[in-house]
Amino acid sequence: MHYHFACSQGHRWGDCEGGVPVGAQSASCPVCGGAGSVIPQLELSESRYSLAPVCVAPSLPSSARKRGTKPIETWRAIAGAALALTVLAGMVFSLVHGHSSKRRDQHLSQGLDYFHHKEFDRALEEYTEAIRLDPAFAATYANRASVYFNQGDLEKAINDCNHALELDPQLVLAYANRAGAYLNQGELDRAIADCTRAIELDSQSAIAFANRGAAHLNKGDLDQAIADCTQALELDPQSALAFANRGAAYFNKGDLDRAIADCSQAVANDSSLSQAYLNRAAAFLAKGDSAGAIADCGQALRINPALARAYALRSAASFNRGDDVTAIEDADEALRRDPTLTFVFGNRGLAHLRLGQVEMALLDFNQAIEQEPRLAIIYAYRGAIHLHRGDSTQAIADCNRAIELDPHLALAYWNRSLVYARQGDYRQAEADQKKALELEPTLGQR
Repeated sequence: MHYHFACSQGHRWGDCEGGVPVGAQSASCPVCGGAGSVIPQLELSESRYSLAPVCVAPSLPSSARKRGTKPIETWRAIAGAALALTVLAGMVFSLVHGHSSKRRDQHLSQGLDYFHHKEFDRALEEYTEAIRLDPAFAATYANRASVYFNQGDLEKAINDCNHALELDPQLVLAYANRAGAYLNQGELDRAIADCTRAIELDSQSAIAFANRGAAHLNKGDLDQAIADCTQALELDPQSALAFANRGAAYFNKGDLDRAIADCSQAVANDSSLSQAYLNRAAAFLAKGDSAGAIADCGQALRINPALARAYALRSAASFNRGDDVTAIEDADEALRRDPTLTFVFGNRGLAHLRLGQVEMALLDFNQAIEQEPRLAIIYAYRGAIHLHRGDSTQAIADCNRAIELDPHLALAYWNRSLVYARQGDYRQAEADQKKALELEPTLGQR
């Protein structure tokens, strides 16, 4: 079967063949950055049904999400993780170039050790003491910004980088770290500007290239993202984040094999990178490897049990394997952790429908449409439920709405033909059936 990539705004990009299940997740739209999906022409066609991006929001504590803004549905977690490596490189920089007192350097060294062990409160104390001893040493502020970032306080991280740049406008580390914070705030143009400035000051800064690649990725500039990540890897062949970001760009371009290869190298270089496992799982699922997707989702959840999208993706993989009970259980957990995952309501509704739980499916489809009124495929499925319940008027209304949103949705024409046939309007039924088979010739064989 033929498949397309599409988003909820109607932008379409890329295509692939075979093995992609209903409910398979895909990457963000390269045009608008919105949630996208890999969708079969039969059941999901080129609909506006937003099946969510491949990855989750930034791996930050809940305190970091109190900004009140909607998270950008892209590969943001990869970008955020890139900042952590930027900071580590910067810490070494600050120690090597430190020219202040021995006591200051002792606190910097101790702070670095605490940071490596993720004892961020202690690292914060050490860096703050180093600043007290030498408040004019710019790199210490840039290092402390790393702690604030990992504690989820992006504003304090940015403020420390600003202070560092006031003291030393040439400090590459401060630009690179501030870029990482901007990435996690969705300030992509600012992130690109900071990375570009860092590269101007130091053309060998692998992290600046990696972070700029992540920003271009989030903006949908996939070719530039690949170019920047490739440059980062030439400078630092061990950069797990550069592999992960480049893999994300390849996925968005529909190059699943390269996406899998890069994500595999990312986890080989850093086995704690949960997002790389999750992204590779999405690529596996898009290729029809549900077992591989389930295994990678499990690994991602062992690293970070809070990944709502890992449950969502594993739910889709279980649905593809015919395990509807497990699919529903994982969908329940995904929605418990993030009730805004509209696509999960649609996927869970399909599992309920296949189990014959029609009323439960209807509730899920209603919820999905309430959250996103442009889900053409869900209108088509809901129309089938109304047909099953004998409500021809509502069934036709839903199919009409589905066709209005997506004139290429074969399932909507097919379902409407069934309604017309039930009403005895065989001329309309024949016309709709003909249209459905033009769009999907194999539909009548199923």
